[in-house]
Amino acid sequence: MNASAPVAGVEVRLDQIHHRYAGSTAVESVSLDVAAGELVALLGPSGCGKTTLLRIVAGLLRQSGGSVRIGGDSVDSLPTNERGAGIVFQNYALFPHMTVEANVAYGLRARGVPAATARTTALQMLEMVRMSAFGNRYPRQLSGGQQQRVALARTLAVRPRVLLLDEPFAALDKNLRLDMQIEIKRIQRELGITTILVTHDQEEAMSMADRIAVMNAGRVEQFDTPEAIYDRPATLFVATFIGTANLLSGRLAPQSDDAGFAFACEGGGSLRLERAAPCSRAGKAVLAARPEHLMLTAPSARTLQARVEMVLPLGPSLVYELALHDGRTVKVTQPRTSELPRHVAGERVGLTLRPGSPAGVFAG
Repeated sequence: MNASAPVAGVEVRLDQIHHRYAGSTAVESVSLDVAAGELVALLGPSGCGKTTLLRIVAGLLRQSGGSVRIGGDSVDSLPTNERGAGIVFQNYALFPHMTVEANVAYGLRARGVPAATARTTALQMLEMVRMSAFGNRYPRQLSGGQQQRVALARTLAVRPRVLLLDEPFAALDKNLRLDMQIEIKRIQRELGITTILVTHDQEEAMSMADRIAVMNAGRVEQFDTPEAIYDRPATLFVATFIGTANLLSGRLAPQSDDAGFAFACEGGGSLRLERAAPCSRAGKAVLAARPEHLMLTAPSARTLQARVEMVLPLGPSLVYELALHDGRTVKVTQPRTSELPRHVAGERVGLTLRPGSPAGVFAG
């Protein structure tokens, strides 16, 4: 068995999954198609149903309705050990009385693999996760990051068709978390294994996943690439949960010259939009604009009127906090370059959208 050989990735299909706990709905009408070899993140706040969905895929929980298919095969009636899904928990779940090598070989031995073959595979997997020098140690002698590597090696040793990661970086400090994100992404790409990651950390999802399913209250609000979710959020929840967004209430109206839209803010002033999406219907609306989508100009009748409250230099960027006419605050980010004027606290400025800005418009 060549442990480092690429795994033939398989598709995972969830069709209208729903699940209820004691009368309350945890997952409602979730359908997702995960492509072979893809890394998909289930992202959302605590209690949104993402871990429940992962446990359903693993077979640790039987859904109330809907179906799960792995590699084209229905697995609803199969126990966990026959689904071909390997799961890494956030608490690692290593056997404390076994050495690292024995932990990694455990799943193989439980499947009746000869001891010599199991040991060879365990050593290959430890080499893959860069833990070859720790085979004779016990879990208590390892750091959190090292234990996580061992847990990953143990899961991969049995050659699962799908890798499931349940908040795998939650117990690690920030620097180690980034190292492990890079490491798991490297291994996932090297093996070509289909992977589903559960996380509440948006930066983690945005940096690791090929696509993200943003969940809220048991439903998937949007399933798309990280770039599309950030630039073109499908709902107001996605716009505010992912990244930072300035929210402005007002009224949307198409321009008579067919040159886009005008957004009249409740507090006075208006913004011109080249496009209005996902909502382009005239009437009450909410505009969600990222700080980098806004631009400071000289005050005019075609801009929002604002006053600079604070200027924060952050490396190559400047972050401005502005107060609008009605007292609401807005954040604007711009590059710290000599070409752009540097505004100071107390200065009156105009606020407009950058050309081509993908600011989102939602029904009010």
